[in-house]
Amino acid sequence: MISPAAGDCLRKELVSVRIGRQRILVVCAALALAAPSRAQVVSALEPERPISMEDAHAIPYRALGISADWTQNWREGRNDYGPALSFLYGAARGLELGASVRWVTSPSVNSQRGISSGDLVLHGLYDVHEETAAWPALAARVGVEFPTGLDSRGTDLHLAALATRTFGTLRLHANFAYTRLGDTTASEKKDRLVAIAGVDFLTSSLGLTDSLLLADVAVRSNPVRDEETIVTLEAGERLRIGNRTVLFAGAGSDLTGEREKVHFRLRVGLSFYY
Repeated sequence: MISPAAGDCLRKELVSVRIGRQRILVVCAALALAAPSRAQVVSALEPERPISMEDAHAIPYRALGISADWTQNWREGRNDYGPALSFLYGAARGLELGASVRWVTSPSVNSQRGISSGDLVLHGLYDVHEETAAWPALAARVGVEFPTGLDSRGTDLHLAALATRTFGTLRLHANFAYTRLGDTTASEKKDRLVAIAGVDFLTSSLGLTDSLLLADVAVRSNPVRDEETIVTLEAGERLRIGNRTVLFAGAGSDLTGEREKVHFRLRVGLSFYY
């Protein structure tokens, strides 16, 4: 027969075991939720963060993303460089709103290449179709670029269709974009097309989601009349350095294009998610 004192001790031990199990379950659940969260942070592909391609997913509802980078271009005859800022907000489920601006040196020369310095770009991105076993994720982006920068003219319209297909830790991306310029010079094209094919994958063999490698090839119609189509190769990495902070770096080179094409481009920046 168990004494009352022994019974009390036994009950306390059982309660302690239950509490311990509950704590273990809470920790396991937190770890299970943290992995997708971290993956979502490093896998949120915004254009130029660090390379041209983006994924077909809006930022999560009520989430806020802030990014800043520095880009250096080594060109034939004249180099240029400058910073950029961007803001993303999950305005609704499947709907992302954003704003971005980039500054570069030699704005008068770059404006003839179709590269703005200080133009404000506002965009909306909508998840048209979630990824399924039969279909990739599909999204549509609409943007408007205002001539707020140096040597800028007219308001430009940007339209894009995005697709992403997942295979385990690897994803394939396809981007198709069209731009209609509001004002051009005699040497510029009014309509511009871009097609991008790319891949990204998590680098850890242990299932960690802290590092993402990515690469793409972009084919652009040249903004200058009677110039060769621009083909660009790019590669980069997104590395989680904090719970909601991502360090990104990318490099690229124009294989074909104008006489003053980019021989090498280097971009480094940070993204913060709230």
